[in-house]
Amino acid sequence: MTPEFMTTFSPEARAEAERVFRSFTARRGSYVCYPEDEAKTLYFVVDGWVRLFQLGPQEEEITLTVVGAGEIFGEGALLPNERYGVFAEPLTDCELLAASREDLLRLTTRFPEAQAAFVLLLSRRLRKAEERLRDLRFKEVLPRLAKALLTAMRQGEEGLEVTLSHQDLAHLAGSTRETITKVLGELAMQDAIELGYRRILILKPGVLQQISL
Repeated sequence: MTPEFMTTFSPEARAEAERVFRSFTARRGSYVCYPEDEAKTLYFVVDGWVRLFQLGPQEEEITLTVVGAGEIFGEGALLPNERYGVFAEPLTDCELLAASREDLLRLTTRFPEAQAAFVLLLSRRLRKAEERLRDLRFKEVLPRLAKALLTAMRQGEEGLEVTLSHQDLAHLAGSTRETITKVLGELAMQDAIELGYRRILILKPGVLQQISL
């Protein structure tokens, strides 16, 4: 399936973009890149979740954002002599597309619509980062978790479900695993969700939508 950002390309530009972006699977528990790595590759998430984080003064992990399907990371590859500056850790087995800096330069030089597409993807990342900062500053954990559940839910065999772990949801919501587990229990008592083994069934998405506001 053609990624959304390529759908507006001319046939020639799309063919070139499909050539330069290679598909691969990044496994949970691995790292796609490290802070000190030279940013030679841009990544596009087809499916899954990738956490971008740094280490603080006491070697504590500080989650900057979690990128999902339709988003990019490793954007330093769009600039010369940049390093990634972050750890990129797949929270699930992820389907990614990757393109080298050299191929991206040729693509964006030949096809202005490709350059415009990357500007749009970067703008979305910036807006998401601003929303995350605002939520962390002004919202309690409950609405942040409700928003994370709505973002992560997918259609499953039994209905809408979330298959991320409590720790993964903590990264998405900007909290701790212990707090997320407690708040999930509160949502379950309200019958908004049902907790199961390695999955959370979303019973009342409308309730979560109201809570997330």
